[in-house]
Amino acid sequence: MLKRFFFYFIGFVVLASLAYYGFSRWQASKEKVDLWAIVPESAALVIESNNHQALGNHLHKTELWQQLEVLPVMQEFEENMAVLDSVSPSKLRLNRFFNEKTILTSVHVTSKTSLNFVFYIPVNSVGEHRFLRTITENIARNPDFEQTSRKYNGVLLTEVYYKPLDLHYTYFSYHNNMILSASSTLIEEVVRRAALDNPTSVAAEYKNANYLEQPDVYANVYINNRQIPALLNLFLKDEIMPQVQYLSSLCRNGMLQLKLDENKISLNGFSNPELLKGSMHNNLLAVKPKPILVKKYLPTRTAVMLHFGVQQIARVKQLNTKAKPAANDATIDSLASTFKQELVLAYLETNTTRNSPEKVLYALSGNKRQTLQLLQKLNTDQVQKNRLYTGVYGGYKIQEMAVPELPEKLFGEMFSGFEQVYIVELDNYILFTDELSTAHALIDDILAEKVWSKSPVQQALQGELLQEANFSFYINTINAWYILSRYTSEEERESLLQASSFIKKFNQVSVQYAKVESQYYTSIVIRKQESSNVTESNYNTAFSIPFDSRLVSRPYPVQNVVDKSYEVVVQDSAYTLYNITADGKRTWTDSLGSSVRGTIKQLPIGPENRLRYLFATSNRIHAINNQGESLENFPFNLADSLNIQRLTILDYDRSGNYNLLVDDNLGNLYMYDIRGNAIQGWQPRRLDHKLAADPQHLRIGTRDVILVMLENGYVYALNKNGDTYQGFPFSLKSPVTSGAVAKVGADLRKTELKTVTRYGEVITFNLQGRVLRRDKLPRPSKRAMFEMVQAGNDDKAFVFARQEQGKVAIFNQEQKLLFEKRFVTSAPKLVQYYNFGGDNIIYAITETGPQKTYLYDATGRLIGGNALDSSEPVTIYHNEAENSFSLYKVYRRELQKINFRLKR
Repeated sequence: MLKRFFFYFIGFVVLASLAYYGFSRWQASKEKVDLWAIVPESAALVIESNNHQALGNHLHKTELWQQLEVLPVMQEFEENMAVLDSVSPSKLRLNRFFNEKTILTSVHVTSKTSLNFVFYIPVNSVGEHRFLRTITENIARNPDFEQTSRKYNGVLLTEVYYKPLDLHYTYFSYHNNMILSASSTLIEEVVRRAALDNPTSVAAEYKNANYLEQPDVYANVYINNRQIPALLNLFLKDEIMPQVQYLSSLCRNGMLQLKLDENKISLNGFSNPELLKGSMHNNLLAVKPKPILVKKYLPTRTAVMLHFGVQQIARVKQLNTKAKPAANDATIDSLASTFKQELVLAYLETNTTRNSPEKVLYALSGNKRQTLQLLQKLNTDQVQKNRLYTGVYGGYKIQEMAVPELPEKLFGEMFSGFEQVYIVELDNYILFTDELSTAHALIDDILAEKVWSKSPVQQALQGELLQEANFSFYINTINAWYILSRYTSEEERESLLQASSFIKKFNQVSVQYAKVESQYYTSIVIRKQESSNVTESNYNTAFSIPFDSRLVSRPYPVQNVVDKSYEVVVQDSAYTLYNITADGKRTWTDSLGSSVRGTIKQLPIGPENRLRYLFATSNRIHAINNQGESLENFPFNLADSLNIQRLTILDYDRSGNYNLLVDDNLGNLYMYDIRGNAIQGWQPRRLDHKLAADPQHLRIGTRDVILVMLENGYVYALNKNGDTYQGFPFSLKSPVTSGAVAKVGADLRKTELKTVTRYGEVITFNLQGRVLRRDKLPRPSKRAMFEMVQAGNDDKAFVFARQEQGKVAIFNQEQKLLFEKRFVTSAPKLVQYYNFGGDNIIYAITETGPQKTYLYDATGRLIGGNALDSSEPVTIYHNEAENSFSLYKVYRRELQKINFRLKR
């Protein structure tokens, strides 16, 4: 059903439908009729199209057709066209019959699980009558068809059954028109409507709107908003339908023109407001559309966004007559009235279908001082047993609120799901989140400029959309894929997967309404992200740089200090560091006399707040500028006997007050501030065993937790002074070589961490030191060993890797096997994982013996068709604007940059 919906949605169903149905004898009539008048009022959508040959020619010339022809519905279309051809006297005459004919297609929800179409096809001449009669006679003689007739309300209905494909349709003739459908119930509904005296067209309000007269328009599309919730309920779960129903009540109907461009489907026109009591339109009282200003705070990982642009945004709220009055209702109403012009609900990308997606709410204050006073009053009025959290992170103030579900109380049921509420002051915006970790991550995105206003992809999209609107809905289908899967009904999930190639290719979808006098100008855009010139799935060498000595490090990922472009730093066997820019130029060098331990970090340091490079060698901590010169007080010279493993940077509240934490090969931890002062409690903090991964900092309410995983399976949770939290250390009862991924909760008990042991046991524990769950990954033999591989660019994303006798298997977060590969040698492999959002996933597996790196996409398909010569782990960057990738690798004395794209 879903595949038919998508096929219909782009207007091509007008042609596809013809494959499902045959034709009857001609019943002559000279009376001209308005086919719109006999379309049942139950129609959710009606398409009026002509010039189908031009539509077909256009599709074949565009990338849109390339995506359509791989859909299962297109393969079904080809099969059914063959059926029609088999009974047609001439394919040429068949094409001519449909070419410039104005055909109506109405779409109806006929049950909770079914969608059906009615087709209204004019027959304009004696020649067309003869053509249809020949088809009818051929059907009667063909043993694959069965044909019966019956009377309904005095009208002769003919029912045809095509046995090989189990296809049924019913048709009747009406004043020189053929009306047919796979649903006999719908045909009967059309017959009843045709029997009325002067039936009113469902599109009577748009009788003067005929976009087909305009160039490059392929169809008029009538939308019955009152039927849209029932239509979407065929594909979506019931739990989100109340929100869909309310949003659909902005308008009652609309008439739009369908246009097709090279990489875009667009529908534009006007919609009439819904005047029923309690509708979204009546609540909003929208007058002037508002600009979309939130872009500088909206993260690029946004999957779904709802934008309301009205003067009094409190009017978005649905009236709830069942709600019981509360003591703070007056304060909440006053608070709601302080927000003006812009309200935005955003759902963020998730990597699993198991958990609800993170969501954030932005409300623009018209009087920030008054807004903050009322927020404070709400907290003061509530009796609290525990002190509420207040803090500053990255320069932004965060405050915990005492009122659960405050967004719902302010703006209505659509904004529920904030059981715990934190607010962040973002200039004149108040940001609402339900998790402190979500607030921190979003501030990280803002500080890293990973927001819409800085994204070339979003800037390109915004250039094609309405700049002012009363309501806008955006979805990035790549970012939202797991959300779509989570909220798609079980019956339609298979169809969703079958259509995944098209859905993900044309991934930018927007629906906008802007008030213009008594109507809403309506714009729907389905757009494909721009492509680069890089050949798909082939490797293109951007540059190769030779060195005098063998390269002994991976290409460390860094950013250019001046323009923030992505580049790398490498080290050779003479222990010299080299900085290589994105265009292959060498800038600074630094001779160290020792190898870099761990990786190279970059931090904004000093009065100019410029990025500096920090890293550790065997017994030193270094910090240098973009000239390769040491910063003041650096390097820190530690004990000569020390054998540092890695450097970890701690910035508890993103204030720039850095602490530098190093661990050695004995499990000792040493901490210093940025001026080189030793931190009490860390000189050293002895853990008596080597660390399995970098220490992790977690902020849980007002508490800072430093989580440390040891290779012997012991887990420590330490505070800033190095003291152990209650319940720690505890043992996982098995060795580990990986860290843990945290799902931060409201307190230590509700914060969950997940890791995997060497023997494949996935363990979930909390910060009270309690094991909550133990699951086992498949372990074919005792030789099989496991690790958790966190994404090189996103430490929240991870997979499990199993290695056994030259084979590597990858499991996702839900412990489902994604793919397994066999390699030449049995030596341990270096497994890397990059998750750039949606299907932009790359696995890099390096064989250390043969010195080969294999790249795989999300499906386990080998990228580029061959392995790359590489002696160290690789570094991969994603070019969002061109949707391409750049890989840096080292091999012997050479550094290479290679560009490629993923095959879609």
